[in-house]
Amino acid sequence: MQETISLSDILEELRTIKQRIEHIEELIEDLIDSTLTPEEEKLLREVKEKIEKDDFSDLHSCY
Repeated sequence: MQETISLSDILEELRTIKQRIEHIEELIEDLIDSTLTPEEEKLLREVKEKIEKDDFSDLHSCY
């Protein structure tokens, strides 16, 4: 027994797939935006090390 599928059914399924793909694209963009670059990771590591050592000498130059 064959199931009949209308053109509108196919179009609706394609719309659903398109929406899912767009949602996945947004999630990937959010992930990329939330990922630090190697330079940012290095800077963050350096700042954490300075904070652990109570070295705030860089702040004095800002004033």
